[in-house]
Amino acid sequence: MLKPTRTTLALATGSLVLGLAGAGAAVADDGPENRPPREIVVGGGSQEPGAYPEKKHVTGKVVSKGPLTVRSKPSTQSQSLGHVYPNSKVEIECKKYGEKVDGNGIWYRLADRNSSWEHDAEAPKRAYDKERWVSARYVKNLSEVKYCR
Repeated sequence: MLKPTRTTLALATGSLVLGLAGAGAAVADDGPENRPPREIVVGGGSQEPGAYPEKKHVTGKVVSKGPLTVRSKPSTQSQSLGHVYPNSKVEIECKKYGEKVDGNGIWYRLADRNSSWEHDAEAPKRAYDKERWVSARYVKNLSEVKYCR
């Protein structure tokens, strides 16, 4: 007669514990419905809520082992305009698909204001006014880069 009493007591205790755990979850679910939604403002409050300020250029870090060649087009066959050294930061304007370099076909177009790249003396002066490209394989972008138009 002692065994059925223990079993009944164990079942009753287990039901009580499970019931309290379920009630706690139900109480926790009731809270947020009574609160008004919060407004999230991005950019110091000068813009519409939830709007992000548009950045013109993205910063990237050169991760090559040696100087990275700056090219006139997104191809290793295009004219060499100069180079950037490892661990230097570059301003990236946009990205575009080009010739694959070690399996990566994306190239970054450098912004006009890059001072970290050194131009080759042999490159014609007229090439400096045009686009400058580096393989994305050797540049780590520090935020998202948009595609060129």
